[in-house]
Amino acid sequence: MKKVRFLFLILSIGLFFSLHAQKSQVTILHTNDTHSQIEPFNDKQLGNVGGVLRRNEIIQQERLKDSTLLLIDAGDFSQGTPYFNVFKGFPEIELMNRMGYDVATLGNHEFDNGFKELVERLKQANFQIVCANYKFKYKPLVALVKPYTIIERNRVKVGIFGLSPDLQGLASPTIIDGIFFQDPIKTAKEMVAILKEEECDLIICVSHLGFKTEYPTQEVCDYSLAEAVGEIDLIIGGHTHTTLTTPQIVNGVRIVQAKNKGTYIGKMVISYE
Repeated sequence: MKKVRFLFLILSIGLFFSLHAQKSQVTILHTNDTHSQIEPFNDKQLGNVGGVLRRNEIIQQERLKDSTLLLIDAGDFSQGTPYFNVFKGFPEIELMNRMGYDVATLGNHEFDNGFKELVERLKQANFQIVCANYKFKYKPLVALVKPYTIIERNRVKVGIFGLSPDLQGLASPTIIDGIFFQDPIKTAKEMVAILKEEECDLIICVSHLGFKTEYPTQEVCDYSLAEAVGEIDLIIGGHTHTTLTTPQIVNGVRIVQAKNKGTYIGKMVISYE
């Protein structure tokens, strides 16, 4: 199959990215850094923006247009409101299940309650967690977190892998000691090779590395990843809470990110002929 074109747009609570169909198409909705924002904001600047009800309404509207769409989150769906502090992440995962997420990666805040609690939350998830550059010493996580997944939509084979950040300075020493952090660029090249071997038509990296480097310990970001691994078709990013009103194209790789706290949802429709 041959990709024809990409186009970017923005809607209110948000929506990024659209393409019109040719013979086959894949619709992708994406979020990042929703940070337990279950209710809408109530301040003057963002009053009534965000919240799970509005997010779900847009998702369901988009499903009426394309019932086969992919719904992807780029991490840090945890932490940020009292819901997380009181209920330990249970409502966030339950609501993501109900909204019908397909894939998510791990952000640094997913580890805030420790490995044992994270295992309970990931057991609860009906969607696949992908992270290729963490090797866990805590064995219960190994079965729950996969390096990549392959999903077929409308005769298009989509390979999706995850990358998460170096947790130095972002997590407790116990968490850091329990993870072997692998170089994201080396890992991405390995994932691309595997997904090409699997004959994927579209290769997506779901990344919590950040759009550009903002942390002293963070050597690789989405921008430098795209520079180094041009065979990735799309990087769906998170971590830096960046609002990309147009996709950033680096070395032929499209990079998108939809701010934070559910104030935007990204939308992309990729058409094939």
